[in-house]
Amino acid sequence: MVFMKPNKKLSAIVFLFCVFSKSLFAGVLAVNELSFGTVVVTDNSVVSTVSIDLLSGNTFVTNKMLVLVPGQLGEFLLYGLPPYTSVNLSANVITPQTTSGGVPSEQFTLGNLTVEPSLTIDENGEGIFFVGGTLSTSGNGNNNYADLEFTVRHNIVISY
Repeated sequence: MVFMKPNKKLSAIVFLFCVFSKSLFAGVLAVNELSFGTVVVTDNSVVSTVSIDLLSGNTFVTNKMLVLVPGQLGEFLLYGLPPYTSVNLSANVITPQTTSGGVPSEQFTLGNLTVEPSLTIDENGEGIFFVGGTLSTSGNGNNNYADLEFTVRHNIVISY
């Protein structure tokens, strides 16, 4: 059984790739990073997952994983856009494997990123969107998940 201390969390570092074609002063602010919380992998003989649901924000696990601290959706603020603009959003994984510093460890795989496909900017030129996703274990039988913070990179493409 592998335990992760409650103050450790799986997190996704978000790199935003923005395509703003009409405004030179538009921007994106990360309000909250996508976090998969603190989990325990009890047995890696089968692929297990931890997911942050885009609609509810709830943390779900499958198979041999337990949640110690629930995760949270990524929350991002778009600003400086023309009021009532329709914005298209898409998410893609840059590198699916997580990284963790220093100590040898099994890694997780980011296999699914979710984001609402569109958003209408409000009268102040702002809009908030959320990002969810799923991480999975290797299921290779090696239960060497160290007590570390794991990170993974992904893109959010914003266009209008």
